[in-house]
Amino acid sequence: MELCRHLFARFRAAGVRHVFGIPGDFVLPFFRALEEEPGLEPVILTHEPSVGYAADAYARIGGLGVAAVTYGAGALNMVNAIAQAYAERSPVLVLSGAPEIIHRDPDALLHHRVKTFASQLRVYREVTGLAVTLDDPVHAIAEADRVMDSVLATKRPGYIEMPRDLIRMDVPVPAGRPAAPPATPRPCARP
Repeated sequence: MELCRHLFARFRAAGVRHVFGIPGDFVLPFFRALEEEPGLEPVILTHEPSVGYAADAYARIGGLGVAAVTYGAGALNMVNAIAQAYAERSPVLVLSGAPEIIHRDPDALLHHRVKTFASQLRVYREVTGLAVTLDDPVHAIAEADRVMDSVLATKRPGYIEMPRDLIRMDVPVPAGRPAAPPATPRPCARP
C-alpha cells in the first residue's frame, strides 16, 4: 500500500476532512495524492506559521489537525505554532516532506538543509510528543502509526518526516494491522 494512502485512511478514521499546508518541492507527491483522495480536502495557505495555527485550531475543534509542509524552510518556519500546540495540549500532526533517502549524502549541497539531515528532527523532538523520520520502507507504516497513535492518545503534537521517494512508495502493512481503518464520523464536522 502507498504510504500516503495509509495516512489518508488514518486521517479519515480520526474524522479529519481537511489537511492544511503549503505544497513545496519535497512534499509535492503528498499533495498530488491528496488532490485525488476522496473525503480529504487540502487547504492551502501562504505562510507556514498560518498552516500550524490553522491545524491547531482545527484540532481543538475536532480532535486532530494535520499540517503538511516541505523540509527546512517550511517545517522550521512552523515550529512556533507547533510549540504553542504542545503547550496547549493540542493534537496536531506535522507532516514534513524531506530529501530522498538516496540523496542523504552529508557532503551534498542541498537547499533547505540546515546543519545536518537530522537537525530538523531534533528541533521537532523538543516541541512534539513524538517525532520520527521514515527512513525505512519496511517500518514506515508502523512508525507513522506510532506517531498518530501518540498524538491521539496524548493530545500532543507529533512529527513525521517523509522522504519524497517514500511518500508514494508501496510499503508493507505490518501483520495484524488493517491496511485501511474503518472511518468514524467527525462529531464537529460540517458539510
